[in-house]
Amino acid sequence: MKSFYTLFILLFTIPAFAQSGKIRGTVTTTGGEAIIKTTVKLLNTNYGDLTDSQGKFSINNLIDGNYTLSVSALGYASQLKSFELKKGQTLILDFKLAESNQQLNEVTVSSEKRQEAIQKIPAAITSLDAKQIKEYRLWDITNLTAIAPSLFVVEHGNSTSSNFFNIRGVMGFSNEQAVATYVDGVYQFDYFSAPPLFNDVQSIEILRGPQGTLYGRNAFGGVVNITTKQPGNTPSGYAEMTFGNYGQQRYTVSLSEPIIKDKLFASGSFTYNHRGSIYYNEFTKSGFDRREDYSGNFNLRYLPSAKWSLALNVKTENDNDKGSFPWVGSIDEVFSKPYQVNTNNTNVERRNNFNTSLAANYYGRSFNFTSVSSYINWHEYYEGRGVDYDFSPLDALSTAPDQRQHIFAQEIRFSSPSASSSKLKWVGGAYGFTQNLHMITPTFYGPDYVQFDPTSAAPFTTIGNSHGNNKGYAFFGQAIYSLAKKLDFTAGIRYDYENRGLSQYTDYQKDPDPATVLTPNADYRASFHAVTPKFVLSYKIQDNMLLYGSYARGFRAGGLNTNATDPAQVPYQPEHSDNYEIGWKNMLFNNKLKFNLTAFYLEQHNQQISTAMDGINALILNVGEMHNKGVELEVTALPVKGLQIDWNASYSHARYASLLLYSADAKAVVNYKGDQPINTPPISSMLAAQYTYDFAGSKQKLAAFVRGEYRYIDKYYFDFVNGLSQPAYSLLNAKAGISNQHFELNFWARNITDKKYVAYGSFGTFLLGSPRTYGTTLIAKF
Repeated sequence: MKSFYTLFILLFTIPAFAQSGKIRGTVTTTGGEAIIKTTVKLLNTNYGDLTDSQGKFSINNLIDGNYTLSVSALGYASQLKSFELKKGQTLILDFKLAESNQQLNEVTVSSEKRQEAIQKIPAAITSLDAKQIKEYRLWDITNLTAIAPSLFVVEHGNSTSSNFFNIRGVMGFSNEQAVATYVDGVYQFDYFSAPPLFNDVQSIEILRGPQGTLYGRNAFGGVVNITTKQPGNTPSGYAEMTFGNYGQQRYTVSLSEPIIKDKLFASGSFTYNHRGSIYYNEFTKSGFDRREDYSGNFNLRYLPSAKWSLALNVKTENDNDKGSFPWVGSIDEVFSKPYQVNTNNTNVERRNNFNTSLAANYYGRSFNFTSVSSYINWHEYYEGRGVDYDFSPLDALSTAPDQRQHIFAQEIRFSSPSASSSKLKWVGGAYGFTQNLHMITPTFYGPDYVQFDPTSAAPFTTIGNSHGNNKGYAFFGQAIYSLAKKLDFTAGIRYDYENRGLSQYTDYQKDPDPATVLTPNADYRASFHAVTPKFVLSYKIQDNMLLYGSYARGFRAGGLNTNATDPAQVPYQPEHSDNYEIGWKNMLFNNKLKFNLTAFYLEQHNQQISTAMDGINALILNVGEMHNKGVELEVTALPVKGLQIDWNASYSHARYASLLLYSADAKAVVNYKGDQPINTPPISSMLAAQYTYDFAGSKQKLAAFVRGEYRYIDKYYFDFVNGLSQPAYSLLNAKAGISNQHFELNFWARNITDKKYVAYGSFGTFLLGSPRTYGTTLIAKF
């Protein structure tokens, strides 16, 4: 064992002795003035530097090979430069950075499991950096609708949780997402467990279309990849306060500090948010809802050597939402009595979420290595008698589920080295997880329930108890080969296996008697597997122009119907999707115009839908075959100094090729072929324009700005038979303020016209979207 350990150390350390190359240079403005504290970093390595008082930087002890250098400074457009470093060479690289209001950033993303320029990746990706997240005032995932083409967020319950994504008409109808959410490289298994609050976020990447090869289960509609800010050598921090109508208060503090220069870094952020009532309860004659939550994000990063990095991340979130799920029973009532409920329940939802992960990276001469170990512990429950399901002052029907999950996951990856000069770039690895679930679901049948069922002997309570144990593993690999100087071919494949187990029983309890068994314990188990390939052919027309075509297959995990009377219907099978895509990506006019155009054709097979083949017993069944074809456009332009325009738009033609549902009118199963999928607007668009005026000669870099956003959402349906719908609507947002290098004060308003629209509708429950809100935000930077 000792000999093996010695060999392992030598394997990872011997290449260091061969390092001898250097990179030196200067970073200045276009006018020739030195820019201090510029971050200069070699992508996919630990190597980097900060410019000194003369704008100079130096990176030493590099092996020979191909690299990409990222240069970024506050207030300036970031630049990327690829180059080849020969053995023993000292390479001089100078940069002239334009101000950010004169040139667009050259953006890097990690969607391919390595840092790369977004415009050089042959895939449909939208990336938002920290500056854009602040400009759009993105506080949680509900704000992301139409931020990217074909992206729609379903606001499910007027609570901090209970929101889920729809990309290109692909969405989930159970707790298993159809769009995978990753936070700092960790997959969030359940849409209830995905942290919905954005705390100190560095970037949000939205990948459209199946991403099964590198991301695995439930990425068959796309991926939302969230990365929080990582600490470094530059001390930084900010404090933010927001006040608005409906009693809105939001406070954030963020600090980042090097503990040991070039070795150990730490950062932490904390956010507290409170919002008063929007809904009014006619029964109590008082406000019904209230949101209160706090979240923290903490990072510790250690560089034991130039080859290794260790990153420990801890996230915590606590939500206390009063008046969650303020549903009403008809679409007419939601408009005739906007933001009103009539209930005897408080609907208090509590949610605690704890995420932690340890990421280890090794950057070697022969290969790179990554390990991500993670643990998720979340608990969601409802106080008292939970959520009112009779939507009235009657004490008839309510439920208060209490659910917990514990998840351990481990991913390891090997990839081609960062400085590789080979025509072949590759990544491969393995992933495994265990997921333990426990749910207690009391359903309260109050004394007024006899009005609905005189023979029920109400009041009484049924208590469902279930315990789940799921586990799975996957192996994956992807390679890019340069067929010619400008022509690349990508091939990838992934194998996923998953085993699901569930034990469940139900008790009956009628006061003052103790609980008795209503249905005895039953055990359920099922296994699923999937193979998801990917192929891409890309051609670099010019350095700033890319054309590509791709095919990718996606996979969404199957599950268990615990209420099935037929054993054959207990397991429902996985969904699959096939996506064909053609893209054209451009960065033009000296990085003043970004123009990306994508066309796609999507087939969704064996869609999981809750339906009743007999009109009585509702089950999740594989009864849908949905096809969607469309085009997506992304444009960012700087037409004049200080003015930035962002526009994205999408059009899709989504229809069911087959949809077998039970019809109460026909008293039989009917094929609703030709219907549109729910929550899928054929057209969506977001136009944002911001003008910033810099006061020339100001030592404090004083600037004033004004911003407007116009969001258009086309008509979408709430039911599969396309009977209920939300007509097309538009939303207007605005913001204006002043800033300098230490402070910013802005005033904002969202949904300025106070447009009333239904954000959620399903099975006789409807919910309005947020009304007009406005407020002011003060930010102090240090």
